[in-house]
Amino acid sequence: MELIRTRNSSLTFSLLADVRFERLTRHLAEPRRHLGSDKVRHLLPGDTSSETTFDKIRAWMTDCLDNHPDCPKSHVGNNKHTPSLPRRLLEVANGKVVLREDTAQKRHPYACLSHCWGPSPRRPESTILKSKRATIEQFKVEVPWGKLTKTFQDAIDICRRLGIDFLWIDSLCILQDSKDDWSLNATEVGSIYENAVITIAASKSKEGCQGCYSTTDPRHLARLVEKRSDVYVRLKPPSYPVHDFHLDLENFPLLDRAWVYQEMHLSVRVLHFCAQEVMWSCRRMRRSESGVSDEDATDELVHLSDLHGWDPSWKTLGKNGQEGPRTLWYRTVEEYTRLHISYPSDIFPALAALTQRMQMLRRQDMFLAGLWKDTFLLDLMWRTPAGPQFARPAEWRAPSWSWASVQCQVAWDLRLHFFFGAIELLDVHCDTKGPPEMGDFSSSQDEVRITLRGPLLKATWKKPWIRSRWPVLTRMAEMKDGKMDVNRYYPDYDYDLPGEHHIPWDSEVFIVPIAVSTLVPDGDDSNGSNNNNLHLALVLQARGNGGIYKRIGYVEIVEDHIVVDWSREGLKDRFDRVDAMLRAIPPQDITIV
Repeated sequence: MELIRTRNSSLTFSLLADVRFERLTRHLAEPRRHLGSDKVRHLLPGDTSSETTFDKIRAWMTDCLDNHPDCPKSHVGNNKHTPSLPRRLLEVANGKVVLREDTAQKRHPYACLSHCWGPSPRRPESTILKSKRATIEQFKVEVPWGKLTKTFQDAIDICRRLGIDFLWIDSLCILQDSKDDWSLNATEVGSIYENAVITIAASKSKEGCQGCYSTTDPRHLARLVEKRSDVYVRLKPPSYPVHDFHLDLENFPLLDRAWVYQEMHLSVRVLHFCAQEVMWSCRRMRRSESGVSDEDATDELVHLSDLHGWDPSWKTLGKNGQEGPRTLWYRTVEEYTRLHISYPSDIFPALAALTQRMQMLRRQDMFLAGLWKDTFLLDLMWRTPAGPQFARPAEWRAPSWSWASVQCQVAWDLRLHFFFGAIELLDVHCDTKGPPEMGDFSSSQDEVRITLRGPLLKATWKKPWIRSRWPVLTRMAEMKDGKMDVNRYYPDYDYDLPGEHHIPWDSEVFIVPIAVSTLVPDGDDSNGSNNNNLHLALVLQARGNGGIYKRIGYVEIVEDHIVVDWSREGLKDRFDRVDAMLRAIPPQDITIV
C-alpha cells in the first residue's frame, strides 16, 4: 500500500504486495514544470467517453498547439513547408463517413488511428472492414456505419468531438487487395503519422470489437477517507510503460505490436485510450488523467526513452553529447524486435518509416537488410538473448547474417573497441526490387550474401557437461585451433528443433573472430580484476563444400590461460598477441548467405 502526500513530503510504506494506494487532495495544485516523486494526482471521472475527459483532452491539445515549438502542426522529416498528406482520408463530418481520394494536394487537418486489427474469424463483430477494389467506389459514397468495428466507431466519435473532420485508418485508406497500392502507401506511413494533428491509439484493445472507450475499474476510483474532508484513497492506475522499466504490456496490448512501434515514435501527438484512463503524449510532455504517468521532456530527462512514442533522443540526435546514429539504431532494433509481429514478412516494412528517418541521418550510407554499409562489421555483431531460444521463421525473410533472420529480440555489445586486422569485408550483395527499407529482395536467398576474408577456426558443437540456469548453456563448443576457449555462446535459434535447421551434437562448426570488447569502464585507468578482453566472433555452419556458410550464432572467446596483467596496457598486449595469431592463419574467403 502506497500513501503519497501531494503537498510537502511523501510517506511510503508497504502492507500488502502489489496493492498500492494513493492519498489525493480535493484541491489540486497547479502542474509543475519539473515533475518527480511529488507528481500532482487527479481524480478520475470513471468513463473515458465523459465530457470531463474530453475537456482535459482539449486542454492538453490547446496547450500543445499553442505553446510547444517542438510539436509542429505538420512535420515531414526536415521540411516543414511541404507536408505530404495521405492519398485517401475518411471524411467523418456531417453525420456520415465518406472515403475521399486525391487529398494529397490539400491541407486538411486529420487524425490517424493506431489499432490492433485483431484475430477472430469466429467473432464477426471484431472483423476489420477493409477497402478493396470491389468496395472502394461504394465507400466513396458512404462507408456503412453498421459494418465498422467498435474501435472505428469510437475513433470517429473522438474526431467529431475534437472538431477534426478527417481520419486516416490503414485498412480503409489503403486497398488491401492491391499489392501496388499497399507498397506505395507503406513507404509513406512515416509522413502520414508525422503530419497528423493527433494519433488516436486504442491502447487497451486487442481487437476491433473492444473499442477505444472504457469504464474505470472501481478500485481505481478515489474514495473519501472517513472523517477526512481532503483525503482520498484508491488503487494506483497502471503507469505508462517506460523503456527498461516496464516490460509487461498486459495493460497496453496495442503497444506490444511491431507495426505500432514506428507509429508511436513518429506521431507528434498521441492520445492513448487505456483501460482505466486517457493519456496524452507529445514531444514535450506526457500527461494522464490520474497524474500517475505525468512527465516533462526537460533537460534532466533527455536520455529517457519510452518503449513507445516519447523518445527525445530521435529529436536531439547529435546534440549535447547525445548518442549517434549507430547506437540509436541499435537501441531502436533492440526495442522493435521484442514486439509481436503477426506476419514474418512484415519484419522490414513495419520498421520502414524509421529506417527512412535513419537514412536522412546517414545520407551517404546504404541500408543492407537491417545493417548499414559504413558500420557493417559492427552491425554484424548482433546477438540473441542468453535465454530461451526460438525457431527460425518458417519462411525465409532475410539472410542469416541479418538480425531479421531470427524471431526474437536482439542486442549489440556497445563496448566494441577495435576489429582484428585479419578480418576484411570484401563484398555485400543485397539487391531489392523496391526501396531497400522494404526488404523485398530481388535475388534468391542464396544470392543475398556477404563475403569476408579472414581466418576460419574450426570448432565442435559439443553437448555440455553442466547446465547453467539458462536454457542456453555456458560451454557449447571446444576450439581446435588457437589458444582460446568459449566464454559464452549465443545460438541464433534452437538447434534441437527438428527440421532443416537442426544441428546434431558433435557437428563441426566454424568461428570467425571479428572484434574485441573490453570490460574496462571508460575513463578508468586503474588496474582491476574486472578488466578483461572478450573476443567476439560469428559461428557459422558450412553449406556444402563450396565455401558457403550460414550464420548460426555469436560467441564470446577468452584466452584459455591464466591472465596476470589486467591493466589497459595488458589488455592491449593480449589483443595484439591474439591479432598476430589470427594474422598467421591463412585467410579464406568466407561467403555467408
